Amino acid sequence: MKNLNRLVAAVYRLLGKSYAYSSASQIRDVIAERCFDSLAERAQFYAEGAATLVDPLAFQPDLLDLHDELYDTWHYLSALSARAYDLRSDGLAECLVAATESAADILYALAKAAEETVPAPETPASK
Repeated sequence: MKNLNRLVAAVYRLLGKSYAYSSASQIRDVIAERCFDSLAERAQFYAEGAATLVDPLAFQPDLLDLHDELYDTWHYLSALSARAYDLRSDGLAECLVAATESAADILYALAKAAEETVPAPETPASK
């Protein structure tokens, strides 16, 4: 049945529409499938990539890319929050606001991490 849902979703996307699930348990199943079915492969892929980093400066390009991608996500979450409020779906809006705030916290942490990759200037030896 999972494959049928993917097929239906693909056909809907081709028609410019989207497929919506009818129960919270279906949504939990889809999220679990998308996250956990590829967990080992994703973990290995990113661990191998991280293993190639040779010094803190090497982290910088990826951290900046992650920040940029998450900033797009933050904007999207903000827009979704506003629209949910417009539609008077306060519960949905509050969940989206919480997600937006969490994204902002991660943006801050990524920016700080990127700053930490900058080598400290050499301090002159004291006299």
